[in-house]
Amino acid sequence: MSSIVSNLRHPRRIGYAWRLLAVVSVMVALNSSFFERGATIFLVPVQNGLGLSRARASLIFSLARSEGAMGGPAVGYVVDRFGTRKTVTAGAILAGIGFIIFGTASNFWTFAVAYMLFISFGATMAFQDATSAWVNTWFNRFRVRAMAVREVSGNLGSAIMIPVMVGLITAFGWRTVAIMAAVAYLAIILPLTRLLKDSPESVGLLPDGVTPEEAPARRVVAQTQSSAARRGASYQSQVDFTVKEALKTSSFWFLLAGTTFRHVAKAGVEVHLIAIFQWRGLDVGTAGLIFTLWVAMNIPAKLVLGAFAHRAPRRTTLAGGVLLYVLAFGLLLNADQVWLIALAAAIGGTSESITPLNWGTLGDYFGRRHYATLRGVINLSYSWAWLVMPFAAGWWFDRHANYSVPLVVASIAALLSAVAYTLIRRPPLPVRLAPVPKVIER
Repeated sequence: MSSIVSNLRHPRRIGYAWRLLAVVSVMVALNSSFFERGATIFLVPVQNGLGLSRARASLIFSLARSEGAMGGPAVGYVVDRFGTRKTVTAGAILAGIGFIIFGTASNFWTFAVAYMLFISFGATMAFQDATSAWVNTWFNRFRVRAMAVREVSGNLGSAIMIPVMVGLITAFGWRTVAIMAAVAYLAIILPLTRLLKDSPESVGLLPDGVTPEEAPARRVVAQTQSSAARRGASYQSQVDFTVKEALKTSSFWFLLAGTTFRHVAKAGVEVHLIAIFQWRGLDVGTAGLIFTLWVAMNIPAKLVLGAFAHRAPRRTTLAGGVLLYVLAFGLLLNADQVWLIALAAAIGGTSESITPLNWGTLGDYFGRRHYATLRGVINLSYSWAWLVMPFAAGWWFDRHANYSVPLVVASIAALLSAVAYTLIRRPPLPVRLAPVPKVIER
């Protein structure tokens, strides 16, 4: 541990940005296990433990995700204004306290307050908005690749932890896992926040670990340059849109629409995935393993896409990725054998590989300075989906004992997302930066 800290304290060493990303990745991995995937794991045990209906239990997890997204613009402003380190520190403390309350909840209202007021707000603020903004600030040429590493760390952590969590819930109950989560936030993540740096400029670097001396002039971009020079050129050519300028572009609104419909498709299914697998005839243990497969498929898919994102056509890749949801949901509608359900999980997990490309595109198109605020606006646009869709899916199951209609609705939303993604184009330069045409005197 001391050698890691020593390396992190020498910002001019090669790979400093990637070492810091490793620290961020540990935080994201733990948060993904206990919060992002936790709702799927906790849903049925909490429903049974507190004597709730499926719809009522879904409602709290829905409200929690919706609330976190709804506060996006405000949280984005806080991140842009005060930096990642302070935001992550505050979020870890809130989430840790929330899981302690959640683990000791004896009724619906205590569960609701813990999950909505503490866990969701803290976890979303710190480990979705702030860490994504951190990656966008520290990386430029390798932005999507770094976003992919951040995303993969969450999936890898979840793939390791989900079977453990399911086993512990089966053996000791969901309260034990909730207290484990509190320990993770307060005893592991919180101390790690001391290692974070808000920007490369704060330690004398530029994005991608380039030093100011390595950054070439904007006009010099040649294939014969060194890797450091190309990263420097990428930094020099980056344009920072203001929030107002970004909101005036069709590119931002098509990206917002594609992301919104993608979350509509995800929200109605993701919270209920283990329950959906059980509906298709699997026992809880097998359902947990298939869910692990869904999450684990994110890892190779995101790594591959992250490595080749700069070569792939963004519109086609984003649209193609979200169309895989349609295929996965179609299989789940009809699957009655374990291997078909597993195939659906593999396809569904692969489809989520486009997440880093989605958020990397936002940074590539609109820059670093107002990234968190712009992401917050997009988060707000789909916040209602995480409120309505999981609750609606639970309500439908309570009355009809199936998930057929929720899966059909999710498929339609995925198709609309694909259409919006295909319409994205790189925005033109803001008027203040557009080249002024020369006037030829006669």
